[in-house]
Amino acid sequence: MRLPPSERPALEAYPFITVHPIRYGDLDPNNHVNNAVVGTYFEIGRTEFFDREGIRLTAEGRGISVVHVEIEYHREILYPGFVQIASGIRRVGASSLTFDQAVFVDGVRFVSGSTTTAQVDKATKRSTPWNDVQRAKFDRLMMR
Repeated sequence: MRLPPSERPALEAYPFITVHPIRYGDLDPNNHVNNAVVGTYFEIGRTEFFDREGIRLTAEGRGISVVHVEIEYHREILYPGFVQIASGIRRVGASSLTFDQAVFVDGVRFVSGSTTTAQVDKATKRSTPWNDVQRAKFDRLMMR
């Protein structure tokens, strides 16, 4: 995902943005948001993204597993304040989704990243393809 700054999407380019408070508990001993919390911010972004769209990926014996995460930190996120968590689907595979995600503060990019998830059959623990109904819903959530 490592795009040069000039090629990174602006906040407005993402199909979904949610605002989340920076909690005191998000901080590390250096008094900035802990790097591990950014993964939680990305999870919040993906979860709320699908909730808003009414997409349930864990029904009918299916689940979702994170299979790859890339995070690039550009600057420290400080307390107090709010983060804007931006998410969009970059690629739809046979059973996977790759998200372009970012964390902004006051419209300024602080973190860039991508997360790839795979749909799995809960009984077999193997990836399982998206169906046509799911694929149709993903189309409108793509990064353009």
